[in-house]
Amino acid sequence: MKRNLIKVLTLVVLFVLLSVQAVFAGSGKDIYVRIRLRFPRLFNEQVSFQGFDGIFVCDDEDELFSLDDKLTLRIDTYYSKDYYISDKSRGVYGPYHVSIWDEIYSSYEDAYSAAEEFEEKYSEFFYPYLVKKGFVIAGGNFKDKNFSEDLAEELKDDGYDAYSFNGNLENIIAYNKKDKPVFMYEKDIPLYFSSYNEDEDYEMIKVDNRTYRGRIRLHIIDDFKLLTINYVELENYLYGVVPNEIPSSWGMEALKAQALAARTYAAYNIKPGQIYDMEDNQNSQVYMGYDYEKPSTNRAVDETRGQMIYYDGELIQAFYHSTSGGSTENSENVWYEAVPYLRGVDDEFSNRSGSPHTTWQVTYYKEDIIRQLNLDDHDVNDLYGIVIKKVSENNRVIECIFLTDAGEISYKKEYARLLLGLKSSWFTVENGNIFYYITEYYPLNDNQKEREDVVPSRGGILDLITEEENEETKDTIRDTEYERGNLAGKYIISDQGTQKINREKVAFISTKGVSLVDTNSDQYNFEGRGWGHGIGMSQYGAKQMAEEGYTCEEIIKYYYTGVSIK
Repeated sequence: MKRNLIKVLTLVVLFVLLSVQAVFAGSGKDIYVRIRLRFPRLFNEQVSFQGFDGIFVCDDEDELFSLDDKLTLRIDTYYSKDYYISDKSRGVYGPYHVSIWDEIYSSYEDAYSAAEEFEEKYSEFFYPYLVKKGFVIAGGNFKDKNFSEDLAEELKDDGYDAYSFNGNLENIIAYNKKDKPVFMYEKDIPLYFSSYNEDEDYEMIKVDNRTYRGRIRLHIIDDFKLLTINYVELENYLYGVVPNEIPSSWGMEALKAQALAARTYAAYNIKPGQIYDMEDNQNSQVYMGYDYEKPSTNRAVDETRGQMIYYDGELIQAFYHSTSGGSTENSENVWYEAVPYLRGVDDEFSNRSGSPHTTWQVTYYKEDIIRQLNLDDHDVNDLYGIVIKKVSENNRVIECIFLTDAGEISYKKEYARLLLGLKSSWFTVENGNIFYYITEYYPLNDNQKEREDVVPSRGGILDLITEEENEETKDTIRDTEYERGNLAGKYIISDQGTQKINREKVAFISTKGVSLVDTNSDQYNFEGRGWGHGIGMSQYGAKQMAEEGYTCEEIIKYYYTGVSIK
């Protein structure tokens, strides 16, 4: 029965990869998704598996054989007893092996029996080695080429068709719990590992001590990265997503709205030819597998089974975020493309939800911001100020200028908040040492509307008095519109005449009344609203809508403009 189930599952995977859109037209229950598991992966070069019974190995059509219930899978390279090392001289294991080609075996079991005979005769590790033609026998995992050549010569002297070879980064090796190699295969052969949980009546396997439904395939990329890809049916994937994207205690209609959005988001991203469709973190959707499933969120998935969100007959990119802060955003104001169903909407539901992220505040020192700019390939030694140049109709920053000794550095749309690690792009910034200076040579009322678009509503606008005034100074001021800078070292006109500012704080009168500011502040205070990119559904807004009696369909249609559910 288990063999038949596996055949059905693998055939479905192939069908999905070849004809994704045809599957989308159906109920959705047969869609498979491939997730790259990043957490709690302990190593880049190896991974541990644990089964509920034995671990079985499949290709694209059949179950091939079973192994022990505990395995460590490693890239074929240099290792100490337990883990990869870059210093080859310290290796205990290495990528040099012998291969014996006298017979190509059709089954793992036959190859394993032959390997045991070689092991007994030559007192070295021998094990089945799956190549594209079938199973052959491989021996040793030597760090020194001479050892494998010596073993190959000994085998040849005894009449075997044996060769020494270096399999570095070309194979994947399975070790049992006694750290003995029991199986090796060429990295490009599509093999899947899983076991069977009789209680759940479903394939499951533990990966680095976390349980996942479905099967696991391994890929080697970038030489030393062993990717762990979870192949699982979409609905079962959602069981591990929804409770990690939204609290399972929230109202059922909010949970169902989350299930609809998560299902649509995943299905939209399934494309033929990819190694994986999703990651298990915020880069895609947070997926933590079977151990984190909850009854309420499983019910939400079941009650919306197969349903997805469409615009004009096509699946949407169902983006969502935690907290809007009072309005969601148009897609082109955060990224680049204007998407008709991702329009900003007023969101008092989010404001009423009690989200702890509705308002927030964070302070950075100047040197912290300089460090982030330099990590982003700028050569900055000093930061004079930060100017918010343009804000969207939904209150999010569209362009932010960093005034530095290397010149003005512009960050547009989402990139400013990502650079600074802010919760959202709906923010203002206050710093005592940045002011805007005007002079008599540039009338304030010229192009007034344009100036209002450029100059932020926060901060001061002061008259600039320089130590030297000449024609060159006038031209510079006229060309650059507003001069920006800090107050330290500048001159002011007071009742005591013209004086140079040399105090740490100064009081001045503005339209806001009397303000006391630092003349040389090294701190930047950011105040903002919301958490996330602000596109699509606000999860806290969905929570509030559910509490106020709205259905999941009403929630979805509120946050995604002009969509349908089917």
